[in-house]
Amino acid sequence: MKNKTLIKEIFDTDFDSSYQMSDPDAFKIRRACRGILINENKIALLNVTKHNYHKLPGGGIEKGEPLEEAFKRELLEEVGADCEIIDQGGIVVEWRDKFKLLQISYVFLAKVIGEVKQNNLDQDEIDDGFELKWVPVEKLNEILENDSPTNYEGNFIRMRDMSIVKFYKNSLKSYKV
Repeated sequence: MKNKTLIKEIFDTDFDSSYQMSDPDAFKIRRACRGILINENKIALLNVTKHNYHKLPGGGIEKGEPLEEAFKRELLEEVGADCEIIDQGGIVVEWRDKFKLLQISYVFLAKVIGEVKQNNLDQDEIDDGFELKWVPVEKLNEILENDSPTNYEGNFIRMRDMSIVKFYKNSLKSYKV
């Protein structure tokens, strides 16, 4: 596996400077894959309507599952698309103290191959009002910046995904219309 760049490490203190974090040794580790999926100069973005934010597609890695396979599986589930991975160069670390969760997200840049089909959301995603959108590359940052998450998790997701978009900013320039 090639070396990964630490894109961002996010703490509760990023949202509340007076916050006192718990003992990090008590945190459960969750590994996930997520990233930017490009199709015809547009990016797949999931609108989490119940909590007023958007997120890049991705999710948890199953036990023993290779990173690339986890990412491709998540894209099939959330977007309905197969992909070709362009880059797998970064990670984002989230210390979600309220949940005693250390989430490590392996970040990818990919493009759609073949036809985009129907996605297959799980019940939690349906309950949160996930709606798949394809947004122009040049609108991606603006959409994420204007989100106002109404839940704890959404604040982390917004900061994480804005960091991922910033990390791939130069790569995305070649996909602008």
